[in-house]
Amino acid sequence: MLKGATSLALPLKFGQSLEVIPNTNADFHLRWKAFVSNSFWFEAVLDVDSLEILESNDLKKATKLSAILKQANILNPQVLKNLKGFDVHTQADFDINWGLGSSSTLVSNVARWFDIDPFNLHFKTSPGSGYDVACARAEGSVFYTLKNGVPLVEKTNFNPDFSDKIYFVYLGRKQDSDKSIIDFTSKLVAKESEIERISEISHELVATHDLEEFDFFIDESEQIMSRVLGIPTVKETTFGDFPGSVKSLGAWGGDFVMMSWKNGIEKLKAYLDTKNLDVVFPFDKIVLKK
Repeated sequence: MLKGATSLALPLKFGQSLEVIPNTNADFHLRWKAFVSNSFWFEAVLDVDSLEILESNDLKKATKLSAILKQANILNPQVLKNLKGFDVHTQADFDINWGLGSSSTLVSNVARWFDIDPFNLHFKTSPGSGYDVACARAEGSVFYTLKNGVPLVEKTNFNPDFSDKIYFVYLGRKQDSDKSIIDFTSKLVAKESEIERISEISHELVATHDLEEFDFFIDESEQIMSRVLGIPTVKETTFGDFPGSVKSLGAWGGDFVMMSWKNGIEKLKAYLDTKNLDVVFPFDKIVLKK
């Protein structure tokens, strides 16, 4: 995607909300509290004018939040103008450790609050392709392309006949997406033919009605990425005895993988138990459809 390949993007049923509440204390503080499944997760207090951190229970998260808000304020300074204090509450209905675009969903929500373009805010605060931002705004599957720095989003319909054979499995190690992108970009050397083939595969995955053909395209995609990045596929490193196809998702080699499996979820769980993995979602339970 960072080199211009078209990807198939699947928004999920999970989500993250943002609520802005005027603060009657008028203390010129922005008090941010984040909750995960109704449980407290993170908080920070920022100065309303400078958006500098005054206090927080997690300085790394607060620094990222401050950077996003500062850029949003530059893009539309009217939103916070003349405000004397307010609270912001966010609520995620999924485990933040899973990744699943939690940062990009936050960027999308902040962009709605400030009435600015979410991709513009994203590119000013992250080295990523913007794929997750496209998912945050999509109501169903889309093709996403970053062409000469311009994000292109095209609606499609990915609801395969064999969706009951597709599963998503958390590998138990959340990746730092920005760091992974920087690391991978430094070693990524892709030929134009490989970029074009990845784009073709994205369209072929939507068009096929055959699981074996789907697996063939997934395997081909993984081999291309392995060659481009100079690292083995996740199937080679972790699932060498797996009978179906396995595709890395998110930061390559971390977060989630997509698996094709013909023998039902209970047998898949039994297999994954041998790998000490226990978070698995069937396609129809996690993917948002039109």
